[in-house]
Amino acid sequence: MKTIIYILILVAVSCQPQELFVNYDNFEINIPGTPGPWIKYHDKYFCYFRTDNDQFNSASNHQFYIIAENGEINTKVDVPQAIQKNYYDLYIKNDTLFTTEYYNHNTFYLDLSTNTWIETRKGIDLYFADKDYSVYSLDFGEWGGSTWFEDRQTKNQYEIGVSTPIVNRLNETYYLTSGTSILKIDNPKRLDKSEEPYDYKKAVLDKDYHKESNYSTNGAETVFEYSDNDYFNPTFSIATSFIQDNKLYHLYKDSISTKIGRIENNDLIPIYTLKSNIRPFIRYYDTRNPIQNKNSQTLQFKTNQENVYGLIVINENDINIITFDNKYKEPVYGKNELNEWVEKSLEFFSSNLDNLHISEIDSLEKKIKATDVTQKHKISTYRLEGMDVETPRIYRKIESDTLKLITMYYYGTIEKEIELIHLEWVLNNKNTSLYESLRSTIKKDKKANPFEPKFICISNYLTAKFGKPSSIKKESNGFEQKWIADKLIIVLDYSGNVQLTIQHK
Repeated sequence: MKTIIYILILVAVSCQPQELFVNYDNFEINIPGTPGPWIKYHDKYFCYFRTDNDQFNSASNHQFYIIAENGEINTKVDVPQAIQKNYYDLYIKNDTLFTTEYYNHNTFYLDLSTNTWIETRKGIDLYFADKDYSVYSLDFGEWGGSTWFEDRQTKNQYEIGVSTPIVNRLNETYYLTSGTSILKIDNPKRLDKSEEPYDYKKAVLDKDYHKESNYSTNGAETVFEYSDNDYFNPTFSIATSFIQDNKLYHLYKDSISTKIGRIENNDLIPIYTLKSNIRPFIRYYDTRNPIQNKNSQTLQFKTNQENVYGLIVINENDINIITFDNKYKEPVYGKNELNEWVEKSLEFFSSNLDNLHISEIDSLEKKIKATDVTQKHKISTYRLEGMDVETPRIYRKIESDTLKLITMYYYGTIEKEIELIHLEWVLNNKNTSLYESLRSTIKKDKKANPFEPKFICISNYLTAKFGKPSSIKKESNGFEQKWIADKLIIVLDYSGNVQLTIQHK
């Protein structure tokens, strides 16, 4: 579903008539996870999404999508292992889409002919470039930050104590926008000559490079600074600055709303207020994005709804505000439906395990919309020691707020035949506070333990199908029941949670 609102704003600032063209688009999408960096490029949306790895890894798993202008997914692109980190950016340079990992600067460009990320030279910290200067910037955290203007003819560098600013050039004057202030630089040569110039080898190729900022703004004029911000609870920030119709505008948010304004007599005068709940932000590790493409900027925004977010795309002649309403919700199957699936699946597995392949499993799991949480690192089991098997395919099914089922399918490297199936019922820790509450309750009150009835239910089913267990082990913290039937070994374990393993005899 798509909704478009087109607005022409006529304003008067300093008695000069101005025009801003603002378009509002709304799309529905259906993508699992939470959004990472996004950008609009060649009339498409390019975006990262982060999904969880459940109990196998505390880090996120990163997916990359190319989305058409109507909100439909065009392509899902494999993300290189070097970018499977929490911090990376997404930006345009020389009409090419790049992504750079934050700490090690591993950099890839997107080959649109094959929809593949190709590794290239590690990303430089270039924030702006014109015929006269190349502008570099680094943020050193507690040590401050620095921005360098390098004269393209003499290679001399001039430094100012500003971290990762938005850089604009208007009428031969440079404007640096950073957080709560805007600086004006008429001549970069009037800045302090850098005693430690930006050096690609030090800043990018060497590890753990940092320097202290000189905190100097010599040679620059402060045209605006917001001074009433609470450091621990800030209510004001400038998201970006941009040029339209040869005039400098500023997109900012205060405690009430997000606005577009202009500077007049060192005051920021609002000329347009965006729709409510739109809160733009820039990630500290995704700062190359607004700088590299001079024709447009892309900023992300949040709203009061976790699943509603979007982009502010600023072009030379208009502003497009695109809101995405993500309708994806991981299925919750319910106790009865999931119990029914387990019984049908056990029947199918026990009858077909000697001729069952991973492709069939994938088809079955996707049919019921199970969540794929397969890991990229090696996972093995002692039960298949010495066998040539892949890391298992792993699927998750949410039963309720209390329980979820994790199913692992171990399969051979060559023939892809299933060797072992492992089902494990665990507490549903998607809601951390609920998860901790459940753990605490179970420790105090055994009657509240959700695993015991699950164990009894599965044990009764297996006994009805295969007869009494071949062996039973009773331990202080639970039970293990084993059935040996025809070509199968089935082990049901109850110790802390419930686990069921099915494998060839």
